[in-house]
Amino acid sequence: MRTRLNGSTPASAAVPANAFTEEYLELLSQRDEPVTAAEADAAGPWHLEPHPQGWAVLRQGESVDKGSTPTAVFQKKDAARLTAAVLPGTGRRLRYRLGKDAEALGFPLFDDNRVAGHLRFFDENLVAALNVVDALVSMPRDLAWMIDGAGGLALDHAGKIALERALHAEAS
Repeated sequence: MRTRLNGSTPASAAVPANAFTEEYLELLSQRDEPVTAAEADAAGPWHLEPHPQGWAVLRQGESVDKGSTPTAVFQKKDAARLTAAVLPGTGRRLRYRLGKDAEALGFPLFDDNRVAGHLRFFDENLVAALNVVDALVSMPRDLAWMIDGAGGLALDHAGKIALERALHAEAS
C-alpha cells in the first residue's frame, strides 16, 4: 500500500479484511438485497484450507487464520472438494422444473417454460440432481473442483470411457 506523500509502503500497514469500509457495508446492510443476492452469496469462488477438524470450505478472501467462519468443515478433503463444486449452483436459478400433471409421455420436464422432455415418474430428486449437474457443467471452475474430488482411480476409468465414447461418436 503506497502513501500519497512519498510512494513508499509503511512498515506497520495493516491489511484490511475488506476493500469496503465497515461504515459503507453497514449503510448497505440497511437496504433490501437485490434479487441476485442469493446467487452472489453462493457463487464463491471457494477454496479449501486445513482446519483443526479437517478441511474448511471458505470464500476467496477468507481464511481460518484471519478468523473467518468457514461455510463448511469436513473431516475428509474429498467431501470439501465436492462441496466447493456444488455450492455455486445452489444459488442459481434452477434451469429445470418438473410439471405437476402427467401427460401421455409422463411428467413434463420444463426448461424455461418449454417442455424439454418427460419423466415416467414424478421424481423431484432426479430434477434436483439434473439442476446440480447443469450448474457444474456450466461453470468450468466448479467442474474442476468436482473432477479434483473424484480422485485418480475414478478419473482413470472415466477417461477410458470418455475416449471410447468420443471414438465411437467419431466413427458413426
